[in-house]
Amino acid sequence: MSATTLWDRAFGAVLTGVAGLYALDARTIRVPFQYEPLGPTAFPLLLAAVLATTGALLVARPDRVRWFASRDQAFRVGAGAVVMGVYAALFVPLGFMISTALMTFAMARLFGMPATKAALYGVALAVVGYFGIAEALGLNVPFGDIFRS
Repeated sequence: MSATTLWDRAFGAVLTGVAGLYALDARTIRVPFQYEPLGPTAFPLLLAAVLATTGALLVARPDRVRWFASRDQAFRVGAGAVVMGVYAALFVPLGFMISTALMTFAMARLFGMPATKAALYGVALAVVGYFGIAEALGLNVPFGDIFRS
């Protein structure tokens, strides 16, 4: 076992543990009334399941590629974290669709997608995501404070 695969397995184990704690905490969410068909714990439990699956995959099949092999990769990872922070800050004021389209466009550009394709991909993902979450799952998704008069 090389040092690289050891770090991947350790990171995967930490991710799986965090997912378990997150799922336990999500199960304690209580609301005075049920306003969504799936309840308030559905989305956090779904995220915990994705996180646990990702962690388990890292433990089972660690990547042999070195992390941050170049400055360019490190820049992209850091810029991606900044984009996600901006996305979280703009989520309520701009709503799901606009903030998701902007975030998807920025992430696609960071990883080399041409601007036109990145814009189309961002808009498509935002629209499909909004109607998938709001209509198919029946969950409340912010439409945006800027649209309120």
